[in-house]
Amino acid sequence: MSNNVIVTYGDPIMSPVLIPVEHTSTPSCICKPFMVEGTRHNITAMSFGSPHGALFVDDLEDVDVPGLGAALGTHALFPEGASIVFIQVLDKESIKARLWQRGEGEAAFTPEAACVAGTTSIICQKIFSDKVSISMGGNTYNMRWDRSDEVVTLTAPA
Repeated sequence: MSNNVIVTYGDPIMSPVLIPVEHTSTPSCICKPFMVEGTRHNITAMSFGSPHGALFVDDLEDVDVPGLGAALGTHALFPEGASIVFIQVLDKESIKARLWQRGEGEAAFTPEAACVAGTTSIICQKIFSDKVSISMGGNTYNMRWDRSDEVVTLTAPA
C-alpha cells in the first residue's frame, strides 16, 4: 500500500487568452521578458486551472517572495492577477520552488504551483526529462509530464 497522494492534471494551458495573460507577440508566453519596478524578469505564464507566472532565480533565499510576488502577480500582464512561482534549478533532475499565492501572499505549496514549476522547467529546457523532483514547502514531490497522453501527474507524500 502506497503512502502517496497522486494529483493528475491535463496538459498545461498555454494560450494567453485562456490563462489570461496580456501577451500577443507569440502563441504563448514562455520565458518572455517584461519590466517590473525597473527590473527585467523573464516570465512563463500558464494555467492548470488558475493563472500562474513562473520565473527562474539563482537562489530562492535571496528572493523577496512577498514583495516581488505581489508586484508580478498584480502586474498588468495578468489582468485577473496570478500566483507567482519562483524556481531554482538544483541539477538536471531537481528544482526548488517558492510560491506567492494570488490573494493570500506567500504560501508553502499547492499541487498546481508545483506542476507549474515542473512543467516550466521542462518547457524552458532547464530539465531535459519528462520527470522533475520538486522541493517545495518542506517536502519533495515528483512530477511527470506525459505529453503523449496530455497528462501531468504529481506524486506527493500523504
